[in-house]
Amino acid sequence: MPATLYLETYGLSLKKTSGMLRIARDQETLQEISALKVASVVVAAEGVNLSGGAVRVCMENNIPIFFFPDLKGKSSVLAPVESRWPERQAAQIRLQENPDTILNLSRAFVTGKVRNQLSLMKYFKGAGRKKDRIFASRMDEYEGKLPRIMGELKNMKPIEDLRLMRDRVFSAEGRAAIPYWKAVRSLVPESMNFPGRVRQGATDPVNSLLNYGYAILGTKVHQCILEHGLSTYFSFLHTPQRGRPSLVYDLMEEFRAWAVDRVVLGMIGKGRCPEMDKQGKIRLEDRRFLIQRLEKRWATDDLLRMVGDQITVMRGLLEKGEDYRPVVYNSRYSSGKSGLKKKT
Repeated sequence: MPATLYLETYGLSLKKTSGMLRIARDQETLQEISALKVASVVVAAEGVNLSGGAVRVCMENNIPIFFFPDLKGKSSVLAPVESRWPERQAAQIRLQENPDTILNLSRAFVTGKVRNQLSLMKYFKGAGRKKDRIFASRMDEYEGKLPRIMGELKNMKPIEDLRLMRDRVFSAEGRAAIPYWKAVRSLVPESMNFPGRVRQGATDPVNSLLNYGYAILGTKVHQCILEHGLSTYFSFLHTPQRGRPSLVYDLMEEFRAWAVDRVVLGMIGKGRCPEMDKQGKIRLEDRRFLIQRLEKRWATDDLLRMVGDQITVMRGLLEKGEDYRPVVYNSRYSSGKSGLKKKT
């Protein structure tokens, strides 16, 4: 399986040597790997140097390079031109203003996200937390509120005001998120001062790990979108914005809970105590540990295949009018099933 190269400390450089990509510090070679074995490059620190030769090799081999040196989840990407299958992007553009398509996809993305958040909490409940009174109480509250919210999503009708329609979907998603993060909070030791979900400006280690994990997940989803020839800028749940790869955020929604939340909570549950450094960022050793755990979990779950399957399902809707089925994770077996129909 092709690897992701992570450049996460100041002073590292990526160079090209006879068709190989080489990570070095000063004159010392830290890693050398064939470009054919690299899927993507992630630059997660300031002061990282990329040689022109290394960049050229990456572009020639369709290897995207992602940058988020501030560790706050905002990334940029250097990638080959997104035009191998222009007809696929044309299908995206044609349906950009179609209320039925936008509602169908938006509702499916959020429904998948909410269901997978619930199944993750059921997974922890079945893993010995059901005796925890606070967690049990919050799970009761969570499960009690979801049927009404899910009913609202199911009964939504397409309207011409696309902004209002998206706002209604996001409203349902936000109301479902409140009891979810309350349940998550009960799984985190009080000593970690987890205040609940904070997306921007997080100063606690748990939110910082979550944000870092989501940023890395975003690079994987972005990579899959490029491989399937779609544009990252034409989205359906999130309003398209100039310079923002909003389709990445659309497709991430179904995977956030099991791909990132589960790993972070698992680290903490096994006694890992992440800390912030003097610059207000998560410690380097904790970031590296998180990357290791994410890559191991994603390899086990075959995450890239699952994301690719979901993109194929979405293309079925865009190009053929087929239904979009979100990915579903099973709380009992801790595994995911894509919405791709099996061939008979």
